[in-house]
Amino acid sequence: MTRSAVLVGVDIVETDRIARTVSDGGAAYGRRVTTPAERELHAGSPLADAASFAVKESFIKAVGGRPAGFDWHDFEERGEEQEWATPLLAEAASALGASTELTLTTGASYTVRGASRRAALARLAPRENDAPVAGAARWGLSAGLLVALAIVTVDSKGAL
Repeated sequence: MTRSAVLVGVDIVETDRIARTVSDGGAAYGRRVTTPAERELHAGSPLADAASFAVKESFIKAVGGRPAGFDWHDFEERGEEQEWATPLLAEAASALGASTELTLTTGASYTVRGASRRAALARLAPRENDAPVAGAARWGLSAGLLVALAIVTVDSKGAL
């Protein structure tokens, strides 16, 4: 599988601050930031809701910001981290200086669609409007901070 480039984004948020936002926003917050499938995946986990926000913010940074037509549901967790993402996430985490003080989780794969997909394609493969776009992320907690790392890639050969 040939990958021409990878976009990387990082987000750091105070755990208490995001916990208050999740608590104050309740179900409305969940519906706005997470998809029904994600809510089912992480039912009843306020930490997962907080992590979803940080992970999606890191994806926003990876694709270059919130493009016109952006929706929080442009990024949807699909489940376990895919094999292609493991070495890329490990390398990105290492470049961040992630050490024993910050352990990022094993991670998850994400669908990238809508305006964010188009933004990723514009940056990575402007001539390939129909190429598959995939994302993966890891996150972890350290000293009251939630740190999220996301990568986005395009596979012009369709092997994702």
